[in-house]
Amino acid sequence: MVEGQKYYLGVDGGGTGCRACLCDANGNPLSYAKAGSANVMSSLEVARDSILKCCTEALLEAGISAEELPKVPIYMGLAGAEYEAQNQKLRQSLPFENMIIETDAHISLEGAVGSGDGAAAIIGTGSIYQFRHNGVEKTIGGWGFVVGDLSGGAWLGRALLQEALLVYDNIHAGSDLTKKVLDQFGNNPQKIVEFAQDAKPGDFGVYAPLIFEYADLGDAFGLYIMQQAIANIEETLDRILPDADSRFCMIGGLGAVYAKRLSDDYKKRLIAAKGDALSGAVSLAIQSFSGKDL
Repeated sequence: MVEGQKYYLGVDGGGTGCRACLCDANGNPLSYAKAGSANVMSSLEVARDSILKCCTEALLEAGISAEELPKVPIYMGLAGAEYEAQNQKLRQSLPFENMIIETDAHISLEGAVGSGDGAAAIIGTGSIYQFRHNGVEKTIGGWGFVVGDLSGGAWLGRALLQEALLVYDNIHAGSDLTKKVLDQFGNNPQKIVEFAQDAKPGDFGVYAPLIFEYADLGDAFGLYIMQQAIANIEETLDRILPDADSRFCMIGGLGAVYAKRLSDDYKKRLIAAKGDALSGAVSLAIQSFSGKDL
């Protein structure tokens, strides 16, 4: 490390991947690196290995020895970090001398709106809402695919497979969309059941793009589930926004896809995000550690 130079690491870790950014004291990015999943609830060991891998690579990319890694202050936003027991175990398994672990929703809000008040609907494979009002930050949703994550990609995909089975049983009339899905499984409902037994949220999420595609074509079921999804989002926005003039961002893998389908009243209040989750983690790293004698 350059004598007298301070460095900071920001990390954005989710179910599909982990990203790290090494920056200088002014927040200028020096290097980036990627690794695998860093969802601490899915696998603590995998999350630890992914964090260490991408952070080490970020240092090496900037010409800094990997031996210096424990000395670099780090701010991490990780999926599943709201569960303190897992959070604490992860802390104990990492070598960093100065670290803060927060949720990925927290760094996403920071990246999207900065340190002031604001709100973000974060929708990808799952869904979670993060907002700050009068300086107080809160979270809604993010309860996981089994009992929550309404309107997320996994929720959409499961709804589509469920509808395909109802069509197969002649309970529902079906549509071009459900026919396409049944055809993909050889019109064999047992194959759908077998798929669902071992499927992860991301596996269900693979079918989400079909719903958007067929909804745009006027498919009856595509439109029905899309209307439900939008209603879920708008209902939650009504709860987190303090008044009818409050603005919000839509981020995550499906954020922009949903944004153009919102009701006109919500579209008028939609604003572009200032940055992404990783930029939020970097900003929070500097805010948290700069000026301190580390």
